[in-house]
Amino acid sequence: EKSRVMTIPVGSSPKQLNKIALDPEFAPGARNAVSVCLRVQPDERVCVITDEVTADIAAAIVHELETLGAPYRAWVLEELAERPLTGLPQEIVDDLETSQVSIFAVQAQRNELKSRMQMTEVVNRRKIRHAHMVNINRQIMLEGMRADFLKVDRISTKVIEMVRRAKHIRAKTPAGTDLTAELNPAYRWIKPGKMGQPSGRRSVHHTGRSKWSIRYRRSGRRLAVCEVRRSAGTSADDHDKRQSGHRGKF
Repeated sequence: EKSRVMTIPVGSSPKQLNKIALDPEFAPGARNAVSVCLRVQPDERVCVITDEVTADIAAAIVHELETLGAPYRAWVLEELAERPLTGLPQEIVDDLETSQVSIFAVQAQRNELKSRMQMTEVVNRRKIRHAHMVNINRQIMLEGMRADFLKVDRISTKVIEMVRRAKHIRAKTPAGTDLTAELNPAYRWIKPGKMGQPSGRRSVHHTGRSKWSIRYRRSGRRLAVCEVRRSAGTSADDHDKRQSGHRGKF
């Protein structure tokens, strides 16, 4: 039987993610990512991209893929090129071209935006189901990644239905914020994917170069708006920074 793991070294022995001791605390989050959010099927090829710092989390994800029986290749960036990356290694580009699912669990470094844009170009062009887990860490794996994402998705759907019909939206917080925004019926509301920031989902709509972002939180039986923000056109670097951290893009 052929190995399901392939890493290509630059100058040292390749790290086999399925040989790393598993942290059982990561299992629920890894299972959520693979089986709930990405809904990986046993016959789908998966491209796993990680780095030295995040290898233990990637190992938990690889374990779930092996349990499922899905074929995959796992890549550790430092084994392919020096960091910060000046471009996405060709080996990863080629693997993405033949994959149905991709997982990017990496700690971001300065000036690597170009390489991530190269990755998302392939992902978007081929319509790959993609987990963008930039700056994923232990806290996120033990907290946000354990969320009931199907429930989060149902709440998101309800919010989208509300704002699409609404003419005004009011944001009020215990700290004293109390503002009302008038909604243009031409605005197009977009619901995020199934995995987002579980503790504070965000709905976004765009109009021209402006963007309204409304963030909300579930509190008991009530759904409360906790932030409304309007911003003008932003740079790719700013956008990438907002994508980093507690958020996965699926």
